[in-house]
Amino acid sequence: MSPVFKYILIGFTSIAGLLMIYFLYIFISIASVFGGIFERDYSIDELKTEYNHKEKEIDDLIKYFNQIKPKDKNVAIEFKNDKILERLVIVPSDTTKNTYQGWDINVKNLYQQEFKKELHWDEDQVDELKNRLDEANCISIEDGEPIKIGFKRYGMGMYFFNVFQKEETDRTLFNDGCTYILVNDKMALEYGGGAIGRQCFSKQNLK
Repeated sequence: MSPVFKYILIGFTSIAGLLMIYFLYIFISIASVFGGIFERDYSIDELKTEYNHKEKEIDDLIKYFNQIKPKDKNVAIEFKNDKILERLVIVPSDTTKNTYQGWDINVKNLYQQEFKKELHWDEDQVDELKNRLDEANCISIEDGEPIKIGFKRYGMGMYFFNVFQKEETDRTLFNDGCTYILVNDKMALEYGGGAIGRQCFSKQNLK
């Protein structure tokens, strides 16, 4: 084999290797976004079992969240991990004031002036909120009626436990056989919150 041909062969081999790595990276990125190898789907029965297993912890989480959240604002908070928030939404009751929405926020920012004046949370309170989410095996909590507890992300959406706080809430709105599955008077399952419009439970999960 001539030296020139040898170097050409090595060059082609290197390029092919780099292309394979690139396409593998693209495949993994797409799979992770649309519900691939890093996430798992959950059946209706599995979600019910998870909620029943963690019902007390979820109730404790809601109670604590209601204690610390500002009375004049609705708050939605999702943790990516101990250091980063996946998202944070702050909606003032006063509609003349601006709504805040942010993604990939350092948790330490919550203790700084920008958020301190909005949420009035200290480090211990944020740590306790994260601990209670961990104990409930959940990743987010969102103010409202019902209170929305984020369980796990899957694909472009997330599984939620909607926990009703008021007897007068119309439960029939949370039983459409698509986004919502009403389990009982206390809780409805949800698969939603995606960036591409309305999300539905898969037909396989609805069986």
